[in-house]
Amino acid sequence: MSINLTFLWHMHQPDYQNDGIMQMPWVFLHSIKDYYDMPWILSKYPNLKATFNITPPLIEQMELYIKYGVSRDKFLHLISLPLFHLGSSEREYIINICNSAQYDTMVKPLPRFEQLYKKSNYSDKELDELIVLFLLSWCGNYLRQEPYIANLIEQNGNYSHTQKIELIEYLISFIPKILPLYKDMQNSNQIEVSTTPKNHPILPLLVSMDNAIKANPNTTTPANAIPLVEDAKLQVREAIELYSKYFDKNPCGMWPAEGAVSEDTIGIYQNFGIEWIATDEAILFASLDDNSRDRLYQRYSYKGLSIAFRDHKLSDLIGFEYRYKL
Repeated sequence: MSINLTFLWHMHQPDYQNDGIMQMPWVFLHSIKDYYDMPWILSKYPNLKATFNITPPLIEQMELYIKYGVSRDKFLHLISLPLFHLGSSEREYIINICNSAQYDTMVKPLPRFEQLYKKSNYSDKELDELIVLFLLSWCGNYLRQEPYIANLIEQNGNYSHTQKIELIEYLISFIPKILPLYKDMQNSNQIEVSTTPKNHPILPLLVSMDNAIKANPNTTTPANAIPLVEDAKLQVREAIELYSKYFDKNPCGMWPAEGAVSEDTIGIYQNFGIEWIATDEAILFASLDDNSRDRLYQRYSYKGLSIAFRDHKLSDLIGFEYRYKL
């Protein structure tokens, strides 16, 4: 028995900027760990294919690291300084971030990290070590095969301030390699890259607040709400423009923010050349007035637009290539 199966990986990070400064380093950390590793691992199996949805907020935050290095990231900026310059609140901020690493998979495999993890007080030397080990724990499989990273991991502690700075610079220089990998793999037809409307909007609510009532008649909506159809179109257009900047083509598909869809947003996607969108199985069940799971695994379409559905049992990461009729 065989089935047609599509893997849809949704790559999204909230916008962590405040006054142009990243307040948390998660985009950077997931970039050195996951965003490169996933397509890189897939590239080892040319017969396997997948779709990766990369959101505009993720792309724009990657751009900050590419253009400005550590200067636009609070955590990276602070850990780049000699630690004796830092106040107690800044040290506490750094320690809290470093001690957020997952114990079993990230801390325990690095013996010196395990020794330092969750201590109540750190000398400057120990804090430098903690920072380096934290960054190394976030390095993905690709980076860990690089001799520079492998040697630092093998050193297992006793890192200098100079080594810390060199590691930060090395990891920052890695960020520009990520999106080109996706582009190359899309050009080789192993993957498809889709995107999401620009600022992660709930597009049906921009078009009409009445869509909230259609979804749930008990919803209370703002009085005198103004339709923002042009704003909805702008969100799709600007997402396509940002996408084309890195992929030299327009996307064929989009993952609507939070899977929010409506009949009156279908035409917006189609007018911009979008051929498919993805949403939630609950939308299918509500549209068909039937929650039988055997209704999922078949082809549906609405006015020529294909719609795929996320299966709750398989989490956000896996989607099947179903077609959906609104």
